[in-house]
Amino acid sequence: MTDDSLFLIDVDKILRTKAPKQYKYIPKFVVSYLKKIVHQDEINVFLNESKDKLGVDFLEACMEFLDAKVEVKGIENLPKEGLYTFVSNHPLGGQDGVALGYVLGRHYDGKVKYLVNDLLMNLRGLAPLCVPINKTGKQAKDFPKMVEAGFQSDDQMIMFPAGLCSRRQNGVIRDLEWKKTFIIKSIQAKR
Repeated sequence: MTDDSLFLIDVDKILRTKAPKQYKYIPKFVVSYLKKIVHQDEINVFLNESKDKLGVDFLEACMEFLDAKVEVKGIENLPKEGLYTFVSNHPLGGQDGVALGYVLGRHYDGKVKYLVNDLLMNLRGLAPLCVPINKTGKQAKDFPKMVEAGFQSDDQMIMFPAGLCSRRQNGVIRDLEWKKTFIIKSIQAKR
């Protein structure tokens, strides 16, 4: 028998793990509100139904769950050979990340990796495509090695160089400043 909890999002557990010292001070109604706004129950139904999907197959299942359609123009201009770093703005958060990974993952036979917030490692189906970045606490000592391994791998790299989703500023949705890491690492790895 498998442990289905491995496939599910648990806001309580994530908060306890990511902010153990602060967790006891978080009011229960705040935790309940977080569960509601992240659609924990709906996501868990999806995760349970797609628990056998991993990598790009998981991204395809996400696209179907979100009822998202993508029309790609110019895919023939992407070379099949070679290693590349794909960078993008991130206005919608999960949707644009899933769509980009799905399109590139299908084009490059599943050989893609994202640099992502380590919270996304809680999504078992997405985890094989991820190089995690700790955005809420101390970075693991092996983080630079993990990033280097990603860039030196035979996977295409997908990055959102602002590091966060776009933000509304003065009534306009804009990306935050892009970090230059993707340029430096891509040059070093001859991408």
